[in-house]
Amino acid sequence: MKYVIRGRRVAVAAAGAAALLALTACGSDDDGGSEASGGPAQADAVEAMRSATSVHAVGEMIVVADPAQVDVQTDKKGNCVGSAKEGEKGAVEFVMQGDTAWLKPDAAYLESEMMYDAELIAEVEGSYLEQPKSDVPTALADLCNLGTYVEQTDSVVSFSPEMTQKEKTEHEGVAVVPYVNEDPSTSDGASMKIAAEGKPYPVTITDPEGAEVDLAFSAFGKPVKAEAPAAESVLTEDQLSDIRLEQM
Repeated sequence: MKYVIRGRRVAVAAAGAAALLALTACGSDDDGGSEASGGPAQADAVEAMRSATSVHAVGEMIVVADPAQVDVQTDKKGNCVGSAKEGEKGAVEFVMQGDTAWLKPDAAYLESEMMYDAELIAEVEGSYLEQPKSDVPTALADLCNLGTYVEQTDSVVSFSPEMTQKEKTEHEGVAVVPYVNEDPSTSDGASMKIAAEGKPYPVTITDPEGAEVDLAFSAFGKPVKAEAPAAESVLTEDQLSDIRLEQM
């Protein structure tokens, strides 16, 4: 699995980001009423995400060519805990702490992504597979990289740099300033909500056509509790090798 931004995104990113720096936010409220202004700009949300020390991301993003459901808490210290599910390709839970990672794939993931046969799957399914973090598949490593969520936020903003600012509202108890793209020539349906109080973190980003992402963010700056799984639920690399040898 590899998390990517669509190719056409790259072509507009530089121009969109440059134009964004000169924007002033304005628009109408969520019901199409009077214009709103004075809220945080879209560029502010990108920079706030860039400065985040940790985040909890939940929602959908593209994995190669397919949407994946993700739920990830990660920080700049290398702590990460979460899960990813990519349709019929299966699902995997993961914990990363220091230089070590533990992956808990389901049977479908073991078969499609790790190429395990039925006999080996029967032996390891339900266990956390321990390995050095450096050996973790790039896709999962990307999910645990804060830079991935900066890129996703920047992609939505770059593709629709002149969204219309709506009236301040709330999203799950958080005061936010919504932005909605009303220009179908760019990315129809794109939107984002930016925290209206404190640092202007992105609270949600949605872009069904351009970046193909729908994520909600929370827990900025909060500790990530990435605890090693219980020893009895873990298979080390040596133990996995022993299982393979027994099956030969």
